[in-house]
Amino acid sequence: MNKVAIVTGGSSGIGRAVSIALAESGFQVTVVGRTTRYIDATVELLKTRTPAGQKPLHEGLALDVINENDMQEMADKTMDRFGRIDLLVASAGIGKKAGSSRVIPYSTATLPPDEWGAVIGVNLTGTFLSNRAVIAPMMSQRSGHIINICSSTTPHGLHGTPYAPAYSASKFGVVGLTESLAEEASSYGIRVQAVFPGAVETPLVDNTILARPFGGTITADNFASTIMYLVTQPVDATTIHPHVIPFRGAFSA
Repeated sequence: MNKVAIVTGGSSGIGRAVSIALAESGFQVTVVGRTTRYIDATVELLKTRTPAGQKPLHEGLALDVINENDMQEMADKTMDRFGRIDLLVASAGIGKKAGSSRVIPYSTATLPPDEWGAVIGVNLTGTFLSNRAVIAPMMSQRSGHIINICSSTTPHGLHGTPYAPAYSASKFGVVGLTESLAEEASSYGIRVQAVFPGAVETPLVDNTILARPFGGTITADNFASTIMYLVTQPVDATTIHPHVIPFRGAFSA
């Protein structure tokens, strides 16, 4: 039986790279995003990356992670088509309000409430709603795996990024959500983990101050390999808060 994965933010950036890696390893993937043409293009690509001899039954859904009904639809349609949900990778995230042309984010003193609400909404509430939607079917099947994409600046709330108060607060919240759900779900055989990437070459990083190269960037494809490492761990093991940051050649002359 092929395993089934859902990837939010799956039509671009980290989510797209993760969707491809999952398809290549034999997962049936539900790609969730907001823009139909990007979703469709990603699903078509996944079909070409499916292992030989396996029918490429991938799904694309244009849904909004901040909408409770959309996230329930995501889980329901995946269950209707595949009969199970083995993995959720919650990678949908933003660094600023959609449609904003502002390159340098706001300071805390000047941050408009609607900018705060937009970033908190997608990054934290969206992660909560996607986790909440899949946890019931995972509990029923007494197995599952949730991976929430966080940020290397935010493990245990130790480091906030200047001029990115909403982004920092949202990712701090994801850490707390992940740790809380991990404790609740472990008795059902469900692993819940957060992964902490450094600067990854994605549209989010390209378009905000988050693009500052904290020692450089890593590619989305290389980051996806970390996700696959977590996915293929033995069922009786877990990795706590892995960081994926650029290797800066510390041992070179």
